[in-house]
Amino acid sequence: MTGDAPGLDTEFYAIEGDVSTDEFLAVARVYAREVARNYDLSVAVDDLEWEVSKRAKRRAGAVKYRNGEPETVSLTWELFQERGWGAAAETIRHELIHVHLLNEDGDPSHGSEFEAWANRLQTPVTCDLFAEPNYWVECRACGSEMARYRESKLVRNPDAYRCGGCGGELRSRETTGAD
Repeated sequence: MTGDAPGLDTEFYAIEGDVSTDEFLAVARVYAREVARNYDLSVAVDDLEWEVSKRAKRRAGAVKYRNGEPETVSLTWELFQERGWGAAAETIRHELIHVHLLNEDGDPSHGSEFEAWANRLQTPVTCDLFAEPNYWVECRACGSEMARYRESKLVRNPDAYRCGGCGGELRSRETTGAD
């Protein structure tokens, strides 16, 4: 992103992957304050806990909440390391939308209101894979693939399931280097 939209100038806040998690979170909070201010989001950035997840593989970030109240924004370290500050900034905007909609409507979903805000804040509704999965489940009929990071029932016994798209038979395969 460039400075075309207020609060979305990620280059001004850009940091490299060799920073500490504390430095990353400090910049993330400053950037989040700017986005919230410029887009009039009902987000009190400083009232939220901010944390880095070094374990997450399938999600770029998350808002943890209790009784409909947002408490913590979690950002995935591997996404930042693999894709850089631009992807982290998109994730921050995505999570701010969740906090805003929780505060306004009690709605943590990716519904139509979320999609409208995501368009306004120029951030995706879902994220692409950024970590190599340990397994792939493939449909023998249509060729669709599903990434899996754990040896689940589906991975261990794909014959018991069918493709959600075409109803075809499934098979699983382990990727090299799986734990």
